[in-house]
Formats: sequence, structure tokens, C-alpha cells
Amino acid sequence: MTIEAHRDTRATRHLSALDAAIQILITARGSSYSADQAFDELLDSSMRHQVDVGDLAEALADLADGMHPDADDHRRARDVATREWGALLPGDTG
Repeated sequence: MTIEAHRDTRATRHLSALDAAIQILITARGSSYSADQAFDELLDSSMRHQVDVGDLAEALADLADGMHPDADDHRRARDVATREWGALLPGDTG
């Protein structure tokens, strides 16, 4: 796999995760919460915790789906997502 192909795969994965994370936050915060507000919340958390916004979006999507990936590569993003949004999500996520 070339570097460009890997980058495209990661970028595509992050875009899908961002879409999912935005919808998760809109659902959790209520219908009056806009997509722009949800994106701003993700971006603010990303900058505050110095975590890649795409990794954070993936972590939030995994958390909402009840997934707990074994890989250590995004552990920090998962920890941040759990602290920031675990209590908003249904089930035992936070």
C-alpha cells in the first residue's frame, strides 16, 4: 500500500467517523443542537486535549457502538471520548 493510499484510507475513515460523531452528539444533546455546534464541540475537545479530531471522532463512534478496540494506537482518544461524552451515551459507557 502506498503512502497516498494509506492516507486516503485514514482520511476516509476519519470523515465517516466525523459524520457519525456529529450525529451522535446531536442525538445526545437534543434536536436543537446543530451540526456546527457538534463539530465545534469535537474540535474544541480535540484542541483542549491535543488529540487528533478524526481519532477522537472514531473513539466517540466506537464508544457509542459499545466497541472497545484492543489496539493501543488511539487509547488517548478513547480516554478523552469516555471522559467527555461517556455520561451522555446510553448504557454503561462512562
